[in-house]
Amino acid sequence: MNHQMTISKEDILDAITKDEFVFYYQPKVSLVTGKVIGAEALIRWVKPDLTVIPPSAFIPFAEATSLITNITRHMFPKLVSDTMVLMDIDSSLSISFNTSAKDFEDEVFTRQILCALEASQLDGHSLQVELTETATLEAGDKIKANIMPLRQAGLGLAMDDFGKGYSSLDTLSKWPFSTIKLDQGIVSRMLESSKNATIVENSIRMAHELGISVVAEGVENNDQYQQLLEMGCTKIQGYWISKPLPLSQFISFVEADIRWSGLPIGLIHMAIMDHVQWRKHLVSEVVKTASLPQDVRRLRYIDTPAMGCTDCRLGKWFYDAGQVFKDRHAFQQLEKPHCDFHNVGQELVRLVGSGASIEMLTPKLSELSSLSMVVLGHLQTLENEGLMDMHAAHREWVEHALHPENLRA
Repeated sequence: MNHQMTISKEDILDAITKDEFVFYYQPKVSLVTGKVIGAEALIRWVKPDLTVIPPSAFIPFAEATSLITNITRHMFPKLVSDTMVLMDIDSSLSISFNTSAKDFEDEVFTRQILCALEASQLDGHSLQVELTETATLEAGDKIKANIMPLRQAGLGLAMDDFGKGYSSLDTLSKWPFSTIKLDQGIVSRMLESSKNATIVENSIRMAHELGISVVAEGVENNDQYQQLLEMGCTKIQGYWISKPLPLSQFISFVEADIRWSGLPIGLIHMAIMDHVQWRKHLVSEVVKTASLPQDVRRLRYIDTPAMGCTDCRLGKWFYDAGQVFKDRHAFQQLEKPHCDFHNVGQELVRLVGSGASIEMLTPKLSELSSLSMVVLGHLQTLENEGLMDMHAAHREWVEHALHPENLRA
């Protein structure tokens, strides 16, 4: 069959019967560790003569005729089997798979997934469901209700093609997404348009503040890679990393343990913004509460940010992803003033609770600002060093034998 020919319902049902559909896996890479962290499972139709029919030739028709549900339910056991093999190689990998809203119009597919997890003893975090924004817009409460048990079982939920539709933010606010996947169209245009670059950067920042993971799709060249690294994006996939691979080739790809170059300096900028926002939030609450009459103040709950120096977003970065900078002097100098800063913040909250006036709080507010400047100074030094090191490392990386362009040569 030539994939340019019209595909019928009978063709698809015949392909299911003959088990002609397979998964190819497109690797995802962490921009924090530089390692392969998982893949997106993509359906391919492989004929007996090894002709590969691309998804664009049959998926739209399958969705229009509801045959997509037949394909999804037929393919899921194969996905589980493949994932079990991959988990034995690297249990930290996460495999995402595309679904349609039609797959969740009843509870059948949800039960199939949950039963498969129990039978295979796979951790829910090893799998992630991908839904397009269009699919979620068309979905009703019943479909959302059928997806919720999967989130409760630990499966991730990704909004595919984020930024492509007209109401991504509204959809994001209504659904329990754990990941957004930046549409490859906007990623490809971000180097040509400052407007697109701003949309990408602000989307990354928004996801960071919401505690949602970000994957940039369709990364096809080094300039896009470097830009995303500087913006604080944490995960990417695209042809610059690898095309979708059959399972055996993806296993070899994982086993090669290729490390992608680059320091996650964008996350330092995120940490700077996190710190400034934390300080503004606390000062606003403290001053607002201290300005109230005593009888009113006693009835008002102070809405403080996370008060421990390990609990704020800067602290979480410092003790986790930030450890990649642990040998840097500026990083080593950061911990004490940051913890001192939080101690002063806690003292301010205590003083407000005991009835202190604005005049009584002012010295502590000044101390908080002084410590904040020290923290920001170390972070900015670290950011500057990271930028210089990133570009120096890149010059060496492009000559490396494992650089993607050299692997393809």
